[in-house]
Amino acid sequence: RGEMVFVGVRGVWAVLWCVLVLAARVDATPRGSLAPVTHRRLANDESAKATGGDAKGSWSEWRYRSNEELASAMDALHAGPCAGISKLTTIGTSVRGVEMRAMEVSTQPGVEQTKPGIMLVGNMHGDEPVGRELILRFARLLCIAHERRQRSAGGDDAGERGLELEKDPSDEASANLLDEAAVVASHARVFLVPTMNPDGFSARRRNNAASVDLNRDFPDQFNEPGMPARFDARQPETAAMMRFSEGVNATAALNFHEGALVANYPYDAISGTNRKAGYSKSPDDAAFRRLAKVYARAHPTMATAANEEFPEGITNGARWYPLWGGMQDWHYIKTQTMDVTVEVNERKWPDESRLARLWNEHAPAMIAYATAVATQSTTGRVTDSATGEPVRGAVLAVAGVDGVRFTPSRRTGYYARFLAPGRHEVTASAPGYYPQTRTADAGARLDISLRRMEDVRMEDVRMEDVRM
Repeated sequence: RGEMVFVGVRGVWAVLWCVLVLAARVDATPRGSLAPVTHRRLANDESAKATGGDAKGSWSEWRYRSNEELASAMDALHAGPCAGISKLTTIGTSVRGVEMRAMEVSTQPGVEQTKPGIMLVGNMHGDEPVGRELILRFARLLCIAHERRQRSAGGDDAGERGLELEKDPSDEASANLLDEAAVVASHARVFLVPTMNPDGFSARRRNNAASVDLNRDFPDQFNEPGMPARFDARQPETAAMMRFSEGVNATAALNFHEGALVANYPYDAISGTNRKAGYSKSPDDAAFRRLAKVYARAHPTMATAANEEFPEGITNGARWYPLWGGMQDWHYIKTQTMDVTVEVNERKWPDESRLARLWNEHAPAMIAYATAVATQSTTGRVTDSATGEPVRGAVLAVAGVDGVRFTPSRRTGYYARFLAPGRHEVTASAPGYYPQTRTADAGARLDISLRRMEDVRMEDVRMEDVRM
């Protein structure tokens, strides 16, 4: 025991000696050498609003932002490059009370417009965080691209933010996509929800704080006939997303996950008692395949032989593996939204050093998908032939897409639907009106006017008067 005491005392002296040496080195460091670091931090803080960065670093830093930093970055975008073309809202709170925030980017944010809507949702599973950063940078790209186009139209140069993108060697994608991104910003309403599961992110686990998988918590067509909302039976994150989606009624959506490299399309669920994997075909299967391929083919490796599990880059959800209560199927059936789930990386929560590469790989695919929805959807208005006003209660159906009815806006009569390639018969109908069928190619403008039945009867009466 005495030997142990001696060794312990010697160890204490060694520790004290190290402390004294370190203290001497710190004291010997020129005080002025710390100034540049402090100055750079202050400069970053001051420029955060101007560049759309957050106070803890510039956009050239690739990292996972905390929930607080994510909110700060959204605020900075809204006040900086997205000023005037964005709207920030809180759509709900998580189990632990963290705000779930959404940003709209469009030329008239917060106003219903006659444009297709595109929604991007990330971090539904807490341990799959890449989508948070993809969506945040996508918002920044749209806003800077729009500003650059506006300045160019006025005869000005690209501006400080446009030059910042063009000169960032770690972000080649943004510099190459400015023109396409400007088209999306002007031709669509883009709704961005970077995190649906902030509690899961903080805990670095899949489920929310109540240990519920949010992608099994939505109304399911096979287990809940009629798919009733039952908001009180859902997790708060699920209920918030449902309410937000119903209010937005987007034309299409991207939902980012991790664990594979593929664009996954509905249905995810499958009917019957035999619940093994098998193709579960939605009525819009051809249109979904078209949309999923747009994304996969714009990605450098998703639709190549290098992707051994999915060489085409796409898969039907249930054919891969079935799940029930997923957001993708609910979006399609209840809000008419063509939702494609994108698995962005084979490994979950990849190292931060991979983020720049992942952005540069997925940004072209995100822009290609958004451009297709914004410019290649079949769009039009359903109006009263006599007044030109929107027809209340109107519904539309596409021949060959059985069982699907979609509704135009009650306020504007506008609709947008992404269809399979080819020529389509579209029928509009409404109570008290004669149905009208018109034919057009996918992606064409197709306005339909409906005649009131009473107007036609009055014309018949007047014709009888003329004959008499």
